Amino acid sequence: MAAKVYLVVYAIIMLQLSLVPYICQSKLIDSSFGFLNSLEGSTKGQENVDGLHQLKSYLAKFGYLENQVVFENDNLFDEKLEKAIKTYQRNYKLSVTGHLDGATITQMMKPRCGCPDIINGRNTMRNKDMYRTSLYVLGNTTWPSSKYNLTYKIQINASVTGTQNMRSIVEESLRKWAQYSPFTFLEVTDGSQTDLIFEVSQDRGDGTPFDGHGGLLALSSYPTGGWSHYDPSESWTSDDPRPDQMDLYSVVLHEIGHLLGVDHTSVQSAVMFPIINAGQKKRDLQPDDIQGIEALYHSS
Repeated sequence: MAAKVYLVVYAIIMLQLSLVPYICQSKLIDSSFGFLNSLEGSTKGQENVDGLHQLKSYLAKFGYLENQVVFENDNLFDEKLEKAIKTYQRNYKLSVTGHLDGATITQMMKPRCGCPDIINGRNTMRNKDMYRTSLYVLGNTTWPSSKYNLTYKIQINASVTGTQNMRSIVEESLRKWAQYSPFTFLEVTDGSQTDLIFEVSQDRGDGTPFDGHGGLLALSSYPTGGWSHYDPSESWTSDDPRPDQMDLYSVVLHEIGHLLGVDHTSVQSAVMFPIINAGQKKRDLQPDDIQGIEALYHSS
C-alpha cells in the first residue's frame, strides 16, 4: 500500500515538473514586454524608476499617450502617465487605480496585436452602442464599393516553424469574413499586382522591426493599405496550440478584420479583442465581430 502511495505522489511531482516550462512561459518572463515586471507597484509621483520611459513608449504605441509625451519628464510618473494608465484599465475592464497593480502589469505583458487601441484620439474600445456603426472604422477608412473583389498573395518564410499552413489559414479566414460582408477574395501569383499581402517577416510593415518573442504578434494596415505582417520570432502553430505556442489561425483571423476596417473591441470573447494568450484559440467570428463588419458594409 505504501509503495502505491509513493508511486502516485512521485507521478504527481513529475507531472508538475514537466509543466514548469509552460507555466514560466505563460508569465512571459522572456517577453519583450518583460520590462514591465520591475514596474509593479509604481504610482504617481515616483521618479527615476527603471522602465518608466519604456512604459511611456508602450502606451504611446497603442495610442494612450502622444509621442512627444514619452520624452517629457522622462523618468517621472506624472499625471499624464496616470491618466493613460486609467484609460488602459477602463478599456481592459480592470480596477481603475491609475497605478501599476499586479493585474494591470499582467494584462500589459500579454502578447497582442500591434494596431493601436486609440486612433487619432478616438478610443476604439469605449463608448460604443450595440451596433457601433462609425466607431468600427479604423482611421475613418473603408474599402470603396469598387474594390469589393480583392486579390491577395502570401509570402511565407519557409524557415519559420508553424507557418507552413499559412495559405490554407488565410483562405479559410477570408472566407469567414466574406460571409458577413460584400467581399470576394482571389489568390494571385507572386508576380501579380495585389490588393492584400500576407507576409511572415521581421519587418512589421511600418519600417521598423518586430520586437521579438512574446510581444507584438502581428501588424496590419487599415484600408486600403493592404499589408499584414507576422513576427517570425513567435512560436507559431496551426495545430491545437500548446501553452507556450501562439495560434496562427486566431491571429490571422484578427488581422484580416483590420485589413477590412474593423477595429479593436473591449469584448474579450471577440476575435477583435487586442490580446490573445499563448495556447488560446479564437477561430470563429463572434457576434461583436459580425456586428462590426456588417456596420461598416451594411448597405451592400
